[in-house]
Amino acid sequence: MQGQDQAGWGQLEPGKPLSAEAVAWAFRLLIGRDPFSPEEVEAHRGLPDLATLRRAFANTWEFFDFFDSAVDGVPTYGMPLFLMRPPADPAFPFRFTPPSLDEPVCQFCTMSQFDDAAFAEIVQAMGMSPTRTRRSWEQVWIVSMLATAGLIGPGRTAIGFGVGRERIPSLLASRGVRVLASDTPNQDGDAQLPPGAQHMALFHPEILHLEDFEAMVGYRPIDMNHLPDELEGQFDFCWSASAVDRLGSLAKATEFLENSLRVLKPGGLSVHTFGLNIRSDVATVDHPLLALLRRRDIEQLASTLQVQGHEILPVNFHPGLEPLDAEVMVKPDGPPRPKQRHGALILTSFGLAIRKAA
Repeated sequence: MQGQDQAGWGQLEPGKPLSAEAVAWAFRLLIGRDPFSPEEVEAHRGLPDLATLRRAFANTWEFFDFFDSAVDGVPTYGMPLFLMRPPADPAFPFRFTPPSLDEPVCQFCTMSQFDDAAFAEIVQAMGMSPTRTRRSWEQVWIVSMLATAGLIGPGRTAIGFGVGRERIPSLLASRGVRVLASDTPNQDGDAQLPPGAQHMALFHPEILHLEDFEAMVGYRPIDMNHLPDELEGQFDFCWSASAVDRLGSLAKATEFLENSLRVLKPGGLSVHTFGLNIRSDVATVDHPLLALLRRRDIEQLASTLQVQGHEILPVNFHPGLEPLDAEVMVKPDGPPRPKQRHGALILTSFGLAIRKAA
């Protein structure tokens, strides 16, 4: 074994090409596992030098799992100062108190909210399993925010973006809201499922009858980066869950949040959940597959919208006080936690609500 380690180290000398054996050895040494496949080996062999290889391994969940749990035994998160500081703009609607689903504002997912009465009530209404996951929280926060604003009732109109197989359209329809559900078209311009299949994927018989669903819920494919002009001013509210951060870039994410107001009537509400960077207010992910907004992006958006007469509802950046709020989900198959590792960063679900100018 000692001879193999010495041979592996020699093959990782700076400036030398990386052999397959050297890369496999580095996997075992630096993150404690063998490569999953020859393709994973080849991807790392293409790195130019040892320093780049080290950085690649230092950005894996296995490395952070080891590094973060070295002291406490579990990956942990400490509340950073940038979340607690008062905003530079005194007009920014800043709050800092443990958030609640019973009285929702713009807020993070935290463990205590799973014990709120609103969580149990909405989960039951949607026929969901009361799992303590960020995905469940996002659905419940959206419904709680809309209900608190008095927008769920007969005569209301709504549009949902990137709905996938959500239960929200069925729930809204069961309460008398007329819904246009939408999802991203594929490259051929069609919905991601065969005609009619995407629409019916939104029907949940435990929530309402089929005839009521068909009468109240419509469907069309919509690219969130190119909202159709004919939708302008048509709806009382709009929503999306886990879609804003998948639009291609930070610029596209903030552009959509602003443009979503176009589809609303005066005074309408735009409600969205997405992953927010809670590790840094500077470094972040800006990638076509994931763009993590930061606190500074929310503040800048608020300033931009304020000039136009729109209003972001009160913003609460409190990350929670429960013991599990300090733990970080690192392994893809690990127990669910509100906070999740992404490389060197940590994210959690954030709910944002914007009221259009009256």
